[in-house]
Amino acid sequence: MGLFIVFLIFSISMYFITSGEYSVPKTVTDDKTIPHIEIDDVTFHSETFGNDTNETVIIIHGGPGNDYKYLLPLKELSENYFVVFYDQRGTGLSPRVDEEEQSLENSLKDLGNIINYYSPDKQVNLIGHSWGAMLASGYIARNPEKVRKVILAEPGMLTSEKGKEYMQKFKTEFNWDVIKAITIIAFESLHIKNADKQARIDYIFGKIGTMDIEGNPMRKYFCGESVNNGYFPFWRLSGVASQSIMKKGMDDNGTIQIDLVSGLENFTKKVLFIVGECNKVIGKEFQEGHMKYFNNAEMVVMNGAGHTMFGEKTEECLSIIKKE
Repeated sequence: MGLFIVFLIFSISMYFITSGEYSVPKTVTDDKTIPHIEIDDVTFHSETFGNDTNETVIIIHGGPGNDYKYLLPLKELSENYFVVFYDQRGTGLSPRVDEEEQSLENSLKDLGNIINYYSPDKQVNLIGHSWGAMLASGYIARNPEKVRKVILAEPGMLTSEKGKEYMQKFKTEFNWDVIKAITIIAFESLHIKNADKQARIDYIFGKIGTMDIEGNPMRKYFCGESVNNGYFPFWRLSGVASQSIMKKGMDDNGTIQIDLVSGLENFTKKVLFIVGECNKVIGKEFQEGHMKYFNNAEMVVMNGAGHTMFGEKTEECLSIIKKE
């Protein structure tokens, strides 16, 4: 009883200490002015740049659960291409969906639908970043005839073997600073009002992923092991998408089971890997293990850049992409 009273007093105190205005952006559901498309009863926040008579480039953001805001520097490609951005199902400013809808298979299906929507009769070019590069690999393995050029920027894991390696490297250290920060963020989320049912978990997920404190494994993705050295603006991340997709990709023992390489032997065109020099988790060495699954793969290392190289070294990345 004494412990309960202490916990109750602590909770009430934290609630008032964290009082303030906290919010997450509205999705298409609550703001119809947000640019969007609907395919097979799924609505996506989506924008295009450039002339639609040019070759199409589909930009595939990371995650699972992120959005495409941090990749908008790539809209400069619209000088020569028709550039398509979309927030994946239930992420960013796309309407929220139940966790049952969030899966790798649906993500691949959605990518195929986006491609067919914007370029039904012509081949497309794909630029995938992190989780988005995983989706790009899975798509070309199944649909090699639909793709002309591919750029993969630090895909997370393409096989179960690489998934195991990734999980060994990507571990949160629950020290006092991490626990304190998560506790404060959780109480802040309780003050979010007039939002949809996933607003609070989205707020927590977005804040935790970008906190620059010892123990956050994301720090190892960036130069100086600091999240602050990356480029990661976002509208609204999705905690449900992230948790559900990751969970469904694991067996009962918590081991990742994934295969995004079967069929890649049928794709004979060049695949360019772009990696950041500073990424100690899924950087150069990690990606060399992925390259062996492609018939014609090359790698470019971006000096002085971490995982978000398109925003950190925009001009250098654009120069490389335009040469392809």
